[in-house]
Amino acid sequence: MVDLENVNFSYDEQYGTLRDISLHIRQGECLLLCGESGCGKTTITKLINGLIPYFTPGEYLSGKVCVSGKVVADTKIYELAKTVGSVFQNPKSQFFNLDSDSGLAFGLENEGLPPVKIAERISKTIHDLHIESLEHRGIFSMSGGEKQSLAFASVFAMQPKVFVLDEPSANLDMSAIEILRKQIAKIKQRGHTVIIAEKVTG
Repeated sequence: MVDLENVNFSYDEQYGTLRDISLHIRQGECLLLCGESGCGKTTITKLINGLIPYFTPGEYLSGKVCVSGKVVADTKIYELAKTVGSVFQNPKSQFFNLDSDSGLAFGLENEGLPPVKIAERISKTIHDLHIESLEHRGIFSMSGGEKQSLAFASVFAMQPKVFVLDEPSANLDMSAIEILRKQIAKIKQRGHTVIIAEKVTG
């Protein structure tokens, strides 16, 4: 499902962030990338979801990254987004709307789905993730945990094969982390591939 073959990457000429990284992640597997800040966890997630090389500059990139049989560097970012869904550390970076309903619909609209299909996907997402309390809400009225749940739901609605979660529990309290845990368990049960990057300290 996800393959990295002899990947090297550096953000500048002086420092090699990734050196000769190879890994194979099968369909339905859950992989946890953990380590201290700056060790390359987020860089790996950006290689998988296409932010590298399309949006994140770097001085050097070699090797090959493939997702679902497609070489990421040769795949249009909008095509890759149909296979890989990303949830970021700061959920506010994922919202382009001011209300929750529009936030859930945004990715589906960009995918070109008809309104009836969008409504069906949103309804199923709300039911499956038990987020009825987030319907018809303004983004600015939500807590950090609620925003993270909405960000996860907006990706869940897209039904990607691969979920990439970059420090999803950062800045969440214990109750919000428990909700996130249940959401991740849901996609694992359904056979999705899950890649989680989390920072660990001493």
